[in-house]
Order: sequence, then structure tokens, then C-alpha cells
Amino acid sequence: MAMSRLSVTITAPIVLISVLAIALTVFLNVGKLDRTLSELEESRLRFTVNVLRQNLETGLDLGLPVRGLGNAQAAIEFEALQDPEIVSIVVKDDHGRPAFTTGRPAEKNSTTVSLPLSNNLGVTVGAIELRYSRRSHDQFIAGLSRQLLLAALAATAVSALLAVIGIRLWVRRIGRTLGSIEHGLDRDAPAVARPDRHAAALAEQVARSASQAMRELEQARRAITTKDVAGEGL
Repeated sequence: MAMSRLSVTITAPIVLISVLAIALTVFLNVGKLDRTLSELEESRLRFTVNVLRQNLETGLDLGLPVRGLGNAQAAIEFEALQDPEIVSIVVKDDHGRPAFTTGRPAEKNSTTVSLPLSNNLGVTVGAIELRYSRRSHDQFIAGLSRQLLLAALAATAVSALLAVIGIRLWVRRIGRTLGSIEHGLDRDAPAVARPDRHAAALAEQVARSASQAMRELEQARRAITTKDVAGEGL
């Protein structure tokens, strides 16, 4: 019973630490992947918006107002068709009002990338804004999180099993060692099924040394007693 309690006492903290370490690793890796994908996604969207801006600013350099850009609607519609996750593309005039727009109503969870529109004099005369849905991104992260969670549970189960087996073997080894020492010191103690020979030999050596010391002590005690008796006789 004592050994079983010792096994639980040693195994429980190891399993708990393993669970916390695996959970923290999964959490940090998912967060890092989420940030990396978001940065790559935003970089790609900025590139798309920048291409559109350069296309529209060609007309602005000719002195046309934003609402006079005849190719603006076709350009944003063409770009919106290239990616189904584009929620909308809006071209705004210098007052911030939509001049050209395409797409569907804005979603709550969407990424927005906006760049100003300038003419050849460097004057800001409008802006172009792109909204991108994060639905696919969130679904991918959620699916990956589920897979990592299942892998973490499997790793935790394997770690716990290995810890339990290792601790039980270690405790049994300690039990055999202590039992071998006890039997080596006291022959009346129960013998161990698989004794630790090194511990048993060491215990027997200690027992012999102790017996020898006791004999020498007894001989010394008898010698002192005999000498005292002889002195009293004189």
C-alpha cells in the first residue's frame, strides 16, 4: 500500500507538468501560426490594393477626378472576382464618400486594408478600401487547433502511461532493494522474489561486520570483568 501511494505521489506531479507543458506548447504554436498567417494575408491584400491604386492613379495623373475614372468600376469588379473571400472594394472621393463599390455587405469579422489615392502633385484626392473575410482563416485555425488538441491528448496519454510504468518499475526496484537489505540484515525477514544481489551482498557484509564488532565487544567486556574479579581476589 505504501509503495502504491508513493507511486501516485510521484506520478501525479509529473503527469500534471506534462499536461501543462503540452497545452502551453499547443497554445503558443497556434497563436504564432495565427499571427504569421494574418501578417502574410495582410501583406498580400496590401499588394492587391497597391496594384489597384497604381492603376487608378494613372487616370488621376491626367487630371481626372475620382468620380471621372471610367475604368475604376471594371477594375475593382475584376479584382473582386479573383478571390471569393473579398467582401468588398470601395473607391472613395476626396470627401470620403463611396464613388465606386463592389461586393457584398461588410461582415463583422473582416480585415480592412486602405490606401490613399494621390494625383501627380502629391495631393490626396481619395482612397481605396478593401475588406477581406476572415472566415476561411478562422476555420483553418479552428481545424488546426482541433487536430493539435487531439495530438496533445494522445501525447499526454502516452506520457502519462510511460510515467506510470516508469515510476512503478522504479518503485518496485526500490522495494526489491529495501527487501534485499532487510533480509540480508535479518534472516527472519521475508525473502524477496527477485532480490537485488548487490544490495543483499552489501547488507550481508554489514551484518557480518556488525556481528564481528559485537563479538569483539563481548570479548572486551568479559576481559574487563575477569580482570576486575582477579583484582578483587588479591
